[in-house]
Amino acid sequence: MDAAQGCFIAGTVVLMAAGGLHVAYALTDRVRPTYFAPVEGSVKPAMEGTTIRLARRFGATRSMWRIWIGINIGFGLGLFAFGLLCLTIVLEDFDLVERIDSIRPLSIAFPAAFLAVALRFFFYGPVLITASATACFSLAAVLSA
Repeated sequence: MDAAQGCFIAGTVVLMAAGGLHVAYALTDRVRPTYFAPVEGSVKPAMEGTTIRLARRFGATRSMWRIWIGINIGFGLGLFAFGLLCLTIVLEDFDLVERIDSIRPLSIAFPAAFLAVALRFFFYGPVLITASATACFSLAAVLSA
């Protein structure tokens, strides 16, 4: 394994670990609100008592709390799935990463987009995770060019 392949793998591991943890936390919150639950105790009952406007348009009756948990599960699954797809490619045939021109820019763009979202809406944890993955994929691209 060369340095480029190692950096690429590191980027996938960061995303898979963060995505898996995100899913686990969100699933825990379905039973025992702990991680994504609001700090202010009155907010969760308010979330359970309302829905979002888009859901009402389609006749859906899911509470904002259930939608919130679902969004977090989906977010984590997306991170994990992208990392797993990239890991599968790199472990099967790293030459694909070097031969198919779109893989390297896409592997950088995905965590970079999440980094932009994290910088705007989240806190330091997601920023560090997505910045690390972006850096790993960027370094892999430079080393394999």
